[in-house]
Amino acid sequence: MKNQQRFVIGLVLTLVVVIFALMNSQAVTVNFFGAHLQWPLIVLIIVALLIGAGITLLLSASSISAARKTSKRLQAELNKLRASDEQKPEPKVIEAEVKDKK
Repeated sequence: MKNQQRFVIGLVLTLVVVIFALMNSQAVTVNFFGAHLQWPLIVLIIVALLIGAGITLLLSASSISAARKTSKRLQAELNKLRASDEQKPEPKVIEAEVKDKK
């Protein structure tokens, strides 16, 4: 269900961007490191969107990688603690007799 919601939201956002880009199809001049290029605005919008998506993907990939590394380290530590806990003998319970004083 969650994946379907994400898909629908992504589809709606893509549709909004495409409509916006189609409404802005006039040529614009872009100054890029001293080069003057004249491109349709639709191309610039899509390129900017793809660059933003790429940056987001790279940043999220590094965060996911760090989280996985931490998870593996914590899982190994947990397994080590469980193994050491299984090796300890059970504590002996000493039952004390309670004498009622009358």
